[in-house]
Amino acid sequence: MRKEDLIQLISNMTIEEKIAQLYQVVGSFFEEDAVITGNIGYTDYSNNYINNIGSILGSIGAEKLINIQREYLIKNRNNIPLLFMADIIHGYRTIFPIPLAQGCTFYPDLVEEIASVAAKESTVAGLHVTFSPMVDLVRDARWGRVMESTGEDPYLNGVMGAAMVTGYQGKRLSDIGKLACCVKHFAAYGAPIAGREYNEVDMSERTFREQYLRAYVDLINAGSALVMTSFNTYDRIPASGNKKLMQGILREELNFEGVLISDWGAIGQLKEHGVAENEQEAAYMAIKAGVDIDMMSNCYPNYLKKLLDDGKITLDEINRSVLRILELKNKLGLFENPFKDADIEEEKRFVLCNNNRLLARKAAAESFVLLKNNGVLPLIDKQQKIAFIGPYIDEKKFIVPGQFLHNRKIP
Repeated sequence: MRKEDLIQLISNMTIEEKIAQLYQVVGSFFEEDAVITGNIGYTDYSNNYINNIGSILGSIGAEKLINIQREYLIKNRNNIPLLFMADIIHGYRTIFPIPLAQGCTFYPDLVEEIASVAAKESTVAGLHVTFSPMVDLVRDARWGRVMESTGEDPYLNGVMGAAMVTGYQGKRLSDIGKLACCVKHFAAYGAPIAGREYNEVDMSERTFREQYLRAYVDLINAGSALVMTSFNTYDRIPASGNKKLMQGILREELNFEGVLISDWGAIGQLKEHGVAENEQEAAYMAIKAGVDIDMMSNCYPNYLKKLLDDGKITLDEINRSVLRILELKNKLGLFENPFKDADIEEEKRFVLCNNNRLLARKAAAESFVLLKNNGVLPLIDKQQKIAFIGPYIDEKKFIVPGQFLHNRKIP
């Protein structure tokens, strides 16, 4: 479809239909076995509203997603297809080394190939978008999501992340086996104080721009279709309501024109951060910051229309976000083929096939790092005295050859 056709489509939509496009729900609205990766705080919506929802996450499998899409389009008067999204972090069914290990390969061509295979497996299973790559710079091992990043070096993160973007998306999103990717988490999510999840990020502007911003820039320049907001604060304002960060830096400085999606419930958490008085104000802050999709917080569906009726936001702001979402669906080719590459038989043939497993084995071998031993290992001298110190000395998983340490006094 041409952009003019998308704009005309938007002009024919009701305000309720537009707002529904800006909301993402878990697949449990449509099927029983959806994957749930966060707190479910949504309320029951009318069938009319669900019939116009823009995207769902956590449902996988070709047969299932084909059926969901078919039933959805029967009820959707505008024939706007659903977007199916999921966390495909280091492989769909063929599991490759974690991103941190992929960084250890120093082999971007291999990382691109891994992402390409993950994309093909995902698309034959019916998916359109992956919440990957994560290029948050990580320098505190206490942070719980270290494994999703390729490491502590801004240049390496950018190179490896850009390779993933190319592998996932190829030259055109509508091509067979290509998957839209989502850079996360914008921004500086990997630097919370004391490594504590969701904690404040406090750093100088120079450190932010020279160290933490770099990889995001590289991936946006590589053409990533989506960006996800982070949970943390930056300059004491949570990212999902941070207009300077999202409009000023992401949109204006970095020229990002794609879809900006919140992390799970992040818009509603503006209230918990103490910067929004209630969920209505949270919705106001997020739409003003340019967040296009509200993932599982209820703020957009419950309050955008009231904010519009009260004159606090404009119809242009809503239309702008709807257009970005429809443009993504159009680039994926969903208006021509709402099922894209979903194929039950191809899913059986390609997913976990031998060639994919061989690539996973190769990637694992390339990622292994052997530190210099200096004669410490292996522990084979039974006469040698070794001190085990710490809270886990009685843990059964600690093994000396031929002996368990559980309930054993260490000399």
